[in-house]
Order: sequence, then C-alpha cells, then structure tokens
Amino acid sequence: MKRFFQLSFLLLLVYGCSTQQTPKTIILSKESSTKSCENFISRLDSSTNWRFIDAYTINPNLLEEELANADGIILTGGADINPGRYGSESDTVKCGTIDYYRDSIEFVLLNHIEQNRTPCIGFCRGLQIMNVYNGGTLHLHLPDTFSSIHRGPKGQTEHPVQVTKHISSIDLPIGSYNKIKSNHHQGISRLGNSLEVWAIAPDGLQEAIRHSDTTNYPFYVGVQWHPEICEPGNEFDEKIGLSFIQAVISE
Repeated sequence: MKRFFQLSFLLLLVYGCSTQQTPKTIILSKESSTKSCENFISRLDSSTNWRFIDAYTINPNLLEEELANADGIILTGGADINPGRYGSESDTVKCGTIDYYRDSIEFVLLNHIEQNRTPCIGFCRGLQIMNVYNGGTLHLHLPDTFSSIHRGPKGQTEHPVQVTKHISSIDLPIGSYNKIKSNHHQGISRLGNSLEVWAIAPDGLQEAIRHSDTTNYPFYVGVQWHPEICEPGNEFDEKIGLSFIQAVISE
C-alpha cells in the first residue's frame, strides 16, 4: 500500500510538471496597460496554463521564434491604421494618432496567420487591420457617413449589435442582440476579400467578420467592439472569447 501511494505521488508530480512545461501561447499585437486581454482569457479559462507574448514590445528578432510556437493570436484595440495601407494617403488628417510600427507588426502577424492558419481574433482596431490586410477599406470618420453612437468615454459607450449570420464556431443565433462596449471613430467601408459579415450595428455599420474559408481558417474572427472589457456574465461576449479559447486549445 505504501508503494502504491509513493507511485501515485510520483505520477501526480510528473503529470503536474509536464502540464506546467506545456503552456498555451497567445501572441498579442499590443497589450494595454490594464492587461485586459490577458485577464479576459484567464477569467474565462483559469485551468489552462496561459503564456502571453506582447508582439509590440518583444525584441523583433525573437518574434519569429515566438510565432513558431504560437497557439493563438489576438489583434487588440488601439490607434488608427495608416490610411495609406488602403489607398487613402491624403486623408491622414482625418485620423488620430497613427502607429506605423504597429501597422507593420500586425501585418507580420496576419501573414503568419495566413501561412499557418493560427486561430486569431481581432478586437476593434483588430477587426479593422484584418479588413485592411485582406484588401478592404475603412470609413475614416464614422460621423461623416454614419451616426455618432460608436465613440465616447472609453468603457462607457454602449450600443446594440445584431447577429445577421449564424457562425457555428461561436453559435450565436441569427437575430440575437447584445449591448456592446464600443469606442472608435473608424469602421469597415469596403469589405476585404474572402471576409463575410455576421453582425451589424443599428446604423448599418459592419460590426463582426470572419474568414469565409472556414476549412482552412477554422477560427478567423473580428469584432468592432471590446468583449475583453465586458462585465462577467455577459453570455454573448463570453461565448466569443470561449470559442476562441476552444480553437486555441484544440491546436
């Protein structure tokens, strides 16, 4: 009996160590000071050993190595994308702060995703860079063509979105609504190649996209809002996060 307990302890020790040695790595295009994305993922799944890498601050020479081990990629919110990326160089004046380095980093990440089919999700700017990378364009200032419901104090601006297409990997029914956290002044104008819309705002702005080739891109999803700052218990936003996590764990 004593030998049995000794063997059980050793197996538990070995299993526990091996679990710690094999974390799931998520690359973030740029994490916020509040670590909202890390906290969101860890809150939804505290049983997985998560490892987060900030592509923006890591030594560029190490990024390729980290990408080779990446289980998932999150394209986070942030500054406006250089309009020159979608043929509107003369309209830079309509933008806020432009982070040219970040644009280049996110194109590296999206190219990696394209080559390796790594599960990815984009929040706010993340959706916009997905669209631009795939040949789409952006409205440079939404109040010029849409309503002003999308912009306000960070974390306080809310409006509903409605699901217009069922996405099996997320399983939100057509017609379902969610009141989302929103803070942006740009959005999709011309939809990028091979992308399709699955949710819209009341003013018609395209609020959620995915890659239409779900065989080669099993999880390639972007949303214009911020699920990562949703209140605990928001089933709509948490289901999006959990679906991404499932895709990452399945890698």
